[in-house]
Amino acid sequence: MNARVLLLTISVFAAWPTAVWADDAEHQCSVATLHGTYGFTTTGTGNTPGGPSHIGAVGPVVFDGHGNFVGKATVNIDGTVLRRTFVGTYTVAADCTGTLSETFTDAPDGHATFDLVIVDDGREYRAIITPPPGTPNPPTLTTIATKQFSHR
Repeated sequence: MNARVLLLTISVFAAWPTAVWADDAEHQCSVATLHGTYGFTTTGTGNTPGGPSHIGAVGPVVFDGHGNFVGKATVNIDGTVLRRTFVGTYTVAADCTGTLSETFTDAPDGHATFDLVIVDDGREYRAIITPPPGTPNPPTLTTIATKQFSHR
């Protein structure tokens, strides 16, 4: 290997990590990152009057890009199917993490909070429920949501 090829190879490898990190720093998130309709799936266990129950849900959620959302869900709790609507607010930090706070409009105690991470340049997010500390029989629910219509 001649000195020219060796120098070129070393230069490429020396610059590569810097280029990767610079690219990540250019991609910051905000509440505007979540905008439009996402299809979601939620699975896990939940706290019901009878104790822990298996829960699954699917539906659309629409983010306004300003920190508010609305949605509807078809929920299956141990074989019992419910169709519910919900509203909420969300936050997003520059590192693409954030929170969701939702209230089911048809349930007096129907409130939940989630921590989230936005992935795939805003085309998807993942969330996990964050019950208050000390909650007896806390739920363990995770959500994956994908942008329904991407114009990219």
